[in-house]
Amino acid sequence: MFKIGDFSKLAQVSVKTLRYYAELGLLKPAWIDRFTSYRYYTPEQLPRLNRILALKDLGFSLDQIAALLRKELPAAELRGMLRMKAAELEQLVQAEQARLARIETRLQQIDHEGALPPYEVVLKSLQRQRILGLRQTVPIYGGIFALFEQLSAHLHTHAVESDEAHPYLIIYYDQEYREHSVDVEVAAMLARPIPAGPGMTVWTLPAVETAACTVHHGRLEDLSHAYNALLPWIEQNGYRITGPNCEIYLRGPESASAQSEVIAEVLFPVERKPVSVYISYLEKEKNTMQPMIVTKPAFSVVGLKYRGKNENQEIAAMWGIANARAEEIVAAAEGLGAAYGICRDMEADGVFAYLAGLEIKAIREIPEGMERWDVPEQTYAVFPCKLATIGEAYRYAFEEWLPQSGYQRGDGPDFEYYDYTFNPADANNSQLYVYIPVVKA
Repeated sequence: MFKIGDFSKLAQVSVKTLRYYAELGLLKPAWIDRFTSYRYYTPEQLPRLNRILALKDLGFSLDQIAALLRKELPAAELRGMLRMKAAELEQLVQAEQARLARIETRLQQIDHEGALPPYEVVLKSLQRQRILGLRQTVPIYGGIFALFEQLSAHLHTHAVESDEAHPYLIIYYDQEYREHSVDVEVAAMLARPIPAGPGMTVWTLPAVETAACTVHHGRLEDLSHAYNALLPWIEQNGYRITGPNCEIYLRGPESASAQSEVIAEVLFPVERKPVSVYISYLEKEKNTMQPMIVTKPAFSVVGLKYRGKNENQEIAAMWGIANARAEEIVAAAEGLGAAYGICRDMEADGVFAYLAGLEIKAIREIPEGMERWDVPEQTYAVFPCKLATIGEAYRYAFEEWLPQSGYQRGDGPDFEYYDYTFNPADANNSQLYVYIPVVKA
């Protein structure tokens, strides 16, 4: 599972666009950590995003795309629509030829959804390397080639030629994929010192203890396939990215043409993910790392509602008030059950709704200032934890367990369940349970 910045690099779509698609309901995050507001996506969401991009590139409005996706448009029918549009474009003036090429590219992506080309990923260390670099913020990615022209001209005046031993490279400093204003450095590895040109710097690229690498051999426009292989591998093998990614060009890029043939090594500096605090807790408590999968019948909860971002631990304060007012629910309700903290999906601006209260079978009158929430029957993955590890329990569930479990997040709210053994007066030492709705993937 990827944070939104890493997913934007994988998908080659900006974070701003991903947030907008989530707001419209076109592509919601697989999970939003309400403790940090981080958004997370999965590789399985790429086919849907490809379909959105294909339809958008053809001129469909986002409202039209939303309607098409709700109809679960088959891939065959979608390909047919794209080819009809391509036939129309063939009759337009030469200015429309670029659009036709993009449509054909999107068709190929749809044909290959879920079947990425084979790339061998390896781990290796990188030694310190002296480079001549030219770093700028370019308006669009195509501006990178203008920087290469400046760099190449300066190297030529000093009789320095790029070769396989001293290749060109590109370093990307943005933490997300950006469509505009790209912070990038083009550079050449140096075999001997030379003076820097205007805007250039001679400096030493630091050593990297561990880098995940793969090699792309083919058209420059297909370089994204290497990223599609590399980023999931990093996630699936328990690593995390620790710095800017880099492309080392063993051949090219000699021109700005997307059809240029290149040999490029794509690499990310990485490190092993630290052992989760939650896993340490499970080991200490001698609990299994596999959650229980249970089907819980529909239930209702009456309690106090919070709406916000919980930036100042407002939920903890509200629980103190809810506990003090519990007798009001007891006096009005029938068939009382355990305590629940129910959390609904986070909104686009990071705001979410949360209800702290007691399960009831029926209630004569809802106490002033409280609400009743009804939760439908659902299958859940249940994670034991304590208040000190609740945030880690969520992160473990969504970042580690869920991507490898054969399940995906289901519809409906997640919640905390506090049974009769939970003691609010000794909350840090009392066990609670996190319930996350799931369905078979």
